[in-house]
Amino acid sequence: MKKVSILIFIMCSVAFLFSQVDSIQFDKKAKNRYVFWLIPSDANNIYGIAFGLVGSEAICNKPYTKYSHGLNLQIPGQGFFQTLYFNKLTFIDFFKNKSSDSIKPNDTLPKRAIHNGVLISLLGTFTDQVNGVSFSLWMSMGKKINGLSCNLIWNLYEQINGVSVGIINHSLETNGLQIGLINKTKRLNGFQIGLWNKNEKRSFPLINWYFPKQKP
Repeated sequence: MKKVSILIFIMCSVAFLFSQVDSIQFDKKAKNRYVFWLIPSDANNIYGIAFGLVGSEAICNKPYTKYSHGLNLQIPGQGFFQTLYFNKLTFIDFFKNKSSDSIKPNDTLPKRAIHNGVLISLLGTFTDQVNGVSFSLWMSMGKKINGLSCNLIWNLYEQINGVSVGIINHSLETNGLQIGLINKTKRLNGFQIGLWNKNEKRSFPLINWYFPKQKP
């Protein structure tokens, strides 16, 4: 436990250091960075390779969205922190809107970071939106992914437009395909393949599907 605490402290300290350096340089006018840049960063856009302990979504006090275009490498990544809350977080708690009974994805808050391209992390990510591919050996959590989310243990997204692959796949809405041992979504337009699959229409082993009728 002591080693875990020390690791958390180091990661937070480095993230804070990077954010402070960027704040001094770019707070008045967020700049674009090219080819290679360290993250987390205040840069408005990073074109090329972004590399760091955690993603730029760790900087949450900025009024604008931070973008990465290309390859985003997070080693070890924010999935480490997700692990600490794994037993305390439930699917319904994550998506519950206290002011409404609606189950639609909540896009009222500005996104802290959006990744366009390939996002790779050892322990996983905790980001707002990925347009492309997200891959890790542990878990991934976020608001929306347009493309492929392949995380060995767990995927938890509000909205998946594409393919989600992992031992456990949870989503509020899936337009496409879930592949894993346990697949669960509140609203499905596509297929689920796994040991147990659940959507708004039915719960079924091996393969499940639902294509809701479009309202006129």
